[in-house]
Amino acid sequence: MKVAYILISTIRQGGATKSFLTLLKGVMDAGVKPLVIVPGKEGTYHDLLALGVDVMVLNYRPAVYPWLKEPFDYIKFLPRLVGRIFVNWKATRQLTSCLKERGIDIVHTNVSAIDIGFRAAKKLNIPHIYHIREYGDKDFGMHFYPSKRKFMRNLQWSKCYSICITKGIQQHYGQQHCKRSYVIYNGIFPAQSQKPQHERGNYFLFAGRIEAAKGVDMLLQAYMTYTKLTSSPLPLYIAGEVFDEHLKTNMESVVRKNGIQNNIHFLGLRTDIEELMRHAHAVVITSPFEAFGRCMPEAMSVGCLTIARNSGGTLEQLENGFNTVGEDIALRYDTTEQLSQQMLRATQLTDSEYEHLCEKAWQTVNTLYNTAKYVHSMLSVYQKALNKKMYV
Repeated sequence: MKVAYILISTIRQGGATKSFLTLLKGVMDAGVKPLVIVPGKEGTYHDLLALGVDVMVLNYRPAVYPWLKEPFDYIKFLPRLVGRIFVNWKATRQLTSCLKERGIDIVHTNVSAIDIGFRAAKKLNIPHIYHIREYGDKDFGMHFYPSKRKFMRNLQWSKCYSICITKGIQQHYGQQHCKRSYVIYNGIFPAQSQKPQHERGNYFLFAGRIEAAKGVDMLLQAYMTYTKLTSSPLPLYIAGEVFDEHLKTNMESVVRKNGIQNNIHFLGLRTDIEELMRHAHAVVITSPFEAFGRCMPEAMSVGCLTIARNSGGTLEQLENGFNTVGEDIALRYDTTEQLSQQMLRATQLTDSEYEHLCEKAWQTVNTLYNTAKYVHSMLSVYQKALNKKMYV
């Protein structure tokens, strides 16, 4: 079976890329011959070459309207949109020719915001899979070109399948009653026989992009309140790439004005997030509309406590945990004030209470989000798309 995969970027740290690489290795072991299409020769491009994967570099853009953040963006909006349409039209022609020449059986687009794979697959009349990993509008402020309605009509094509990473995402795109739509949770780690040893440290950890969409400004407000609730507050480590420089500057100003610069540490983009999680007292999840949110199950997989917001894909994971083990798997909150209280509570848990929460969380992730289950489910969709049996 030959499958073409289309990525939105070559950034290694992105959750979509991490989940894709997990999938890729698993399906290759099952006999799938992949062709991966990427928009550049950085980051993941080199990782793919190291795996011996056939890689094609194409010039293409997301099928969404250009950003409107700065005054200059409004001036350049129309030229950017026209340029984007032309670039994607050209890329579709090149991709169609390549897929036909190589005898590709399925096109699998790794996110919803890229449409060249769908258009090429439709021209060749071969199955296409949209891996919908984002709300788009709620989490990233993206707006499909020419419209979300058009994207949803594309999903109705008889040879188009959708993989939604949560039930919430599936409902957001009106796919909950479509027989060609499946909810498949991301695979985080291989199943383990026992929970890893977690060396509980003396800091809270936030791991994610520095932008409003990740709720990091809410975390700062909650942390300032938390420092007033105890005489010995744990420091807060913020690890992640800065996507909003204005927000970062404002946060640093607030930190200085409140005299807590010794408590909050901006670590920047890190490659040792798993190690930071292994030694954190708790990982704090603040995104208001996380589609799935790898950060929480990643922390749970290494035995770390999480403080999680009751919203989006995070809430779905919390409910999955409750349904799996019969009790909460994290400290939950809805408001900034509740987050402050849960941070304090995290430091007041007894050793047995702390370990019990972490054990139940690990059991949930080990059961629902292991990589073998993830790959097996994806291969089953490939079988249905081609109406043929293959090794699973």
